[in-house]
Amino acid sequence: MNKLFMTGLFFFVIFCFPVAASELTEDYFDMATNYVIQGNYVEAVSFLDKILVYEPQNSNVADLKRGLEQILKGRNFSFVLSKSNSVKQAVEAKKNGNMSEELSILAAGKDYWAYYFLGNYYRNRGSYTQAVDYFIKSVNAKPDFVQCYLQIALCYFEAKNYTQSITYLNQYLKINQQDDFAYALRARCEAALDNTNDALSDVITAIALENSLEYRFLEAKILYNMRRYAQACEKLEKLAEEIQTSEVYKLLGYCQAELGRNSDAIINLEKAMLLLFEDDKNLSAKYNELKAKI
Repeated sequence: MNKLFMTGLFFFVIFCFPVAASELTEDYFDMATNYVIQGNYVEAVSFLDKILVYEPQNSNVADLKRGLEQILKGRNFSFVLSKSNSVKQAVEAKKNGNMSEELSILAAGKDYWAYYFLGNYYRNRGSYTQAVDYFIKSVNAKPDFVQCYLQIALCYFEAKNYTQSITYLNQYLKINQQDDFAYALRARCEAALDNTNDALSDVITAIALENSLEYRFLEAKILYNMRRYAQACEKLEKLAEEIQTSEVYKLLGYCQAELGRNSDAIINLEKAMLLLFEDDKNLSAKYNELKAKI
């Protein structure tokens, strides 16, 4: 995979979908972009990974990370760089700022690529029912296009319909048994449904396939929710050596507080508050509660 193609792919996806939400994530995203330009795709993925620790619900960053990883693994990524004439014409319309023409071209395309891009269009605008309809049309038009199952699962996940998301993830994982992202997504769904044992099993599988910061942080959160504070604390202390975000310090402080390590907890909660862009009332309350005990 040559550098020009990779850089073009990255900027194609950036152009289609907004990704950064805060000053910190913009900095990380700029670093990821620079590494793609340099041809260092592993480092680019690592910075997208850092964004996902801070913003785990940022589906656009997750899509970019997954796309880069699939190309690094030598997988066909033609579902992004489509050969569909209707999609190519729609992209040109988008570049010209003509959204109505973009949608009309895709709707008239009536091929699985056009349906897939319409699904992505509506998903990125939070119109999940419409998105699911188009992803289903896409997979019906091409039954072996199983990427649609993952996209449907993401729609249901973002709509907080975790049970339905798991249904499609199960279907997807029957065919793609080595997809770390799908296991991690199912772990999030299971955790949201309080099925913590299943969630832990899935995130451990995801980590075995891809030892990413995002998955390791998810594992720590699941362990915390299971009240396995010592294990969660150990994992968070290692994470804090590699990435310094408010979310990591906050959860580490909470774990230390549960273990009676109040002085350590105060230090880490202070770090968390310094990195926040806006006040967290629960964090401040916990910090003041611990300070009063010292």
